[in-house]
Parts: sequence; structure tokens; C-alpha cells
Amino acid sequence: MENDKVIKMILNGLKGKNTHLPPKKAIEGLTPEIAKMIPENEYHSCWEMLHHIVVWQEAIFEGIKGKEVDWQAISENNNWPTSDHLADDSNYLNLVNKFEQGLLHTEELAKTTDLDKSMPSWGNAPVLQAFFVLLQHNSYHLGQIVSVRKILGNWPS
Repeated sequence: MENDKVIKMILNGLKGKNTHLPPKKAIEGLTPEIAKMIPENEYHSCWEMLHHIVVWQEAIFEGIKGKEVDWQAISENNNWPTSDHLADDSNYLNLVNKFEQGLLHTEELAKTTDLDKSMPSWGNAPVLQAFFVLLQHNSYHLGQIVSVRKILGNWPS
């Protein structure tokens, strides 16, 4: 398969085509107050899950760019927001912006990065693998966000 077709599949996935809803739709209209709410029997709020998405999205970017990534340190220290972070609503608005900018950055990286290039911090896996992990990870957690919003009664019918 030629790279142009693979890049098109990545770009389509980023927009939710044939996989899920458009990523921005999952958080559209979500206020910091609602984003902080944790429904009964749920582990994380929408805000926490969006934070988790952005942290790993940014780490994957570093790996794609050939930088060393300490995956364990990220998992132990940055995986979820602190209570102090959640206390300031402006942090949520910044997080939404980071997520949306990350989607654009992913598009740019997909168009300009050699998909066969090895990533040393990822056991020399090809960059292509990182893009598909990013798409799957985002899709999974965006689905969780939609589910939590439905439980909270905060999803448009």
C-alpha cells in the first residue's frame, strides 16, 4: 500500500470518518463544571479522560519526532490531572485547546513524517504504528467521554 493511501486513512481517522464521531464533537458544549463530574460507578470524569488523551498524544508526538520518551514516568506522574489542576476552570479551557491543536499537529506530522522511520523510544517500531496507536487511544477515550456525558444527561439527543 502506498504512503498516500495510508496518510489519507490516518487523516480520515483523525476526523472520525468511518470510525467514530468527529473528535471535537465529543467535547463540544462540555463546560468545566460538567467535565469535572464523575458519575456513580465511573472511574474518571470527562476532564480527566481528556487530560489523559492529551498527555499521551503529546508523548506520542515526541516519539514520532525521534525524541526519547520516558513512558513509565508519564504513566506514574502525568497520566491524570491533580486536584489542584481540576480546581481551576481555565485549565479545562486550555486543555480543550491543546487537544484541538494536537489534532491539527497530528495531521501535519502525518503529512510530513516518514511513516517507515524507526522510533528509538518505542523499541524501533515504525512511526506508522504510533499514528495508529494515537488514533485508537483517542477513539477509545473519546467514546468513554461520550458515555459519561450520556450518563450525566449532557449529550445532545
